Amino acid sequence: MDQTDQAKLYYLYMLSDGEASDKEKELFTTICKELSIDADEKKSIIKECENIPFDNIFDEIKELAGKPVEENNEIYKLAVALSMFGNSDDYASTLWNLINLGYADTKYTYEEREIVDFLKDHWKITEDLYQEMIDVAETCLALEEHKKWVEGLEDSAYKDEKMKQIKKDIRSAQDGIKITLAELKF
Repeated sequence: MDQTDQAKLYYLYMLSDGEASDKEKELFTTICKELSIDADEKKSIIKECENIPFDNIFDEIKELAGKPVEENNEIYKLAVALSMFGNSDDYASTLWNLINLGYADTKYTYEEREIVDFLKDHWKITEDLYQEMIDVAETCLALEEHKKWVEGLEDSAYKDEKMKQIKKDIRSAQDGIKITLAELKF
């Protein structure tokens, strides 16, 4: 899947529950930068996606997902195991970005979950890896909620230290999943 189609997939996913939140849009901008999509192309992608009727979003996502990954022969399994086939890590990274987008606004909706479940099965992402992604996303969400509570505390050295620790814990959880995804390339 090329970068433009990947960005379209992300934006359609954001629209799947009826609206793209500010937090999702912020994360989408970051993802577009990682995909080397410039501002003009990003605007074009957004416009194209927003012109797709709501009832057709899931069909468009299915089309962007490509053909289902087939695991029915030993050569394919060996190629994936040796990372010669090339897509297993890309699919996993894409799925991680989708999960991250789903949790960005603290509301991982039914529609978002349905799309992620479809793509997990479609791309043959293992249940263990999927569950690790969900666990990391939920951990980061819990830490963000705790951060909001800590932000309400009176200014003090304790508050400053707690904020530093929460940010460190979030970064550590996200780095952990990035390491897992990077290991798929070997």
